[in-house]
Amino acid sequence: MIAIRDLGDGVKACSLTQGEYSATVLSYGCILQSFRIGDRDVVLGFDDWRSYEGCPSYMGEVVGPFANRIAGAKFVLDGHEFVLEKNDGRNNLHSGSKNFGNKNFEIAGYSDSSVTFSLVSPAEGGFDAVHEVMVTYLLSSDGVLTMDYQLSSDRPCPANMTNHSYFNLKGAGDIKDHLISIPAASYIAVDDELIPVSVGSVEGTDFDFRSGALIGERRNGAYDHCFILDDDGVLSVECGGLRLEMRTTCPGVQLYTGEFLSGVHPMKDGTLPSAFRGFCLESEYYPDFPNRRDFKGLYTFAGKSVHFSTSYKLERL
Repeated sequence: MIAIRDLGDGVKACSLTQGEYSATVLSYGCILQSFRIGDRDVVLGFDDWRSYEGCPSYMGEVVGPFANRIAGAKFVLDGHEFVLEKNDGRNNLHSGSKNFGNKNFEIAGYSDSSVTFSLVSPAEGGFDAVHEVMVTYLLSSDGVLTMDYQLSSDRPCPANMTNHSYFNLKGAGDIKDHLISIPAASYIAVDDELIPVSVGSVEGTDFDFRSGALIGERRNGAYDHCFILDDDGVLSVECGGLRLEMRTTCPGVQLYTGEFLSGVHPMKDGTLPSAFRGFCLESEYYPDFPNRRDFKGLYTFAGKSVHFSTSYKLERL
């Protein structure tokens, strides 16, 4: 079942319900506002869509055309240098003002179990391309929420879209007691600016989650790193009697544990966003790949669209 509400200023809220599962997506930013099993909401967010405007934590947004960081806020493609906005020190983070998460999408279609949003994004913020974006959210009766992305552009551009939802399987408190398993033998080491340095083995490091570990067990729970997923690997998180499983067609996932999560607007539970209240599992290609020939990346070209998808399955233990 789907219900669509008009929130004003052209913004719509689309709520999908399948049995005991439900999810609400806003047309603004294509934001995942909630994902519930029964009465427990495992996604952080706000009741008022306006609280998402200018949100420094990118809460729930579909980020694009390029999620994560681009070193020096510039890259060269086909001999042309693209100079981007410096919105994270000297670097570009989550596409700056071009970010799709700052735009209001149109509803392109819907069914009882899905809704598709579309956006035409003009050249902006140094990304010298007009993008056409399609994002579909599909909720199944067994608790699988799938996000399907399709992206095209009129000029060559790196493509690295993701969803930036913060999860908390307890629905409240911090997430350091969540047990996480990541099927990744390698991760991307970063410098003090969180710019990639090299691909390294997780063996014997604080980044080895192959056998599962509590988020807060090492590094005081502070992670903001890309893990290179093993083929057909399923990432899982358990806590509070629930399990969240993630699958993606992307080669990597950025685990961000919300160390710098903050905000001035109360969330749905009445509390302010604060450190370690939620974790992000951002499916992605490798960060800064436009500046690294050795990193996996993806590009759109005129007449060629790209497609990728990510799903989150929520279930009781």
